[in-house]
Amino acid sequence: MEERVSRSEQKRRFRQIESAAREVSELRDPELGRLPVSDELRDEIVLCRKTKAGARKRQIKYIAKILHHEDLGAILRFLQDKKGSKLKENKFLHEAERLRDQIVDDALSAHEMCRHNQEAWELDWQSEAIDHALSRFPDLDERELRNSAHHYARTRSKTHYRELFRMIKAAAEKNRLREKKEQPSGEGSPESQDLC
Repeated sequence: MEERVSRSEQKRRFRQIESAAREVSELRDPELGRLPVSDELRDEIVLCRKTKAGARKRQIKYIAKILHHEDLGAILRFLQDKKGSKLKENKFLHEAERLRDQIVDDALSAHEMCRHNQEAWELDWQSEAIDHALSRFPDLDERELRNSAHHYARTRSKTHYRELFRMIKAAAEKNRLREKKEQPSGEGSPESQDLC
């Protein structure tokens, strides 16, 4: 017996497919090459990118119509994986920013305390954030890290602030690649681990 689908449910399903068509039309070339679709659909997606305004809307509706005849489950999984990887990358960058901000906060506090006590502020001040960063990422250069944090606290120069982020991100990426190589296949992804 065939399942009866209400008109409202049909409209909801088509809106979902149309939303997938919109996302598919925004894929870049390397992603489009990996998308599990027919050549006909891939050509229509390329054509959609070249159109503007109203014609683009019509083209997206046409792509949605073609999607009815494709393996929609595979396409939705592809889009979900793509979004998931972007979310993981964003989380990775936010964690690097958070670690940088903790180091900067420690540096600003230490600098302010030395100014308040009228003492010279040395590069080897006590910082739990730096200690944590060094234990988490052995590739970090402690002297360079302290130097950038020290300069930022004294000058508030965004150059040093960005340099701290660059150092942490580079060390974290090295660590992530190392863990990925050491990880036997089939285990959890190291990208899902937090930086801190």
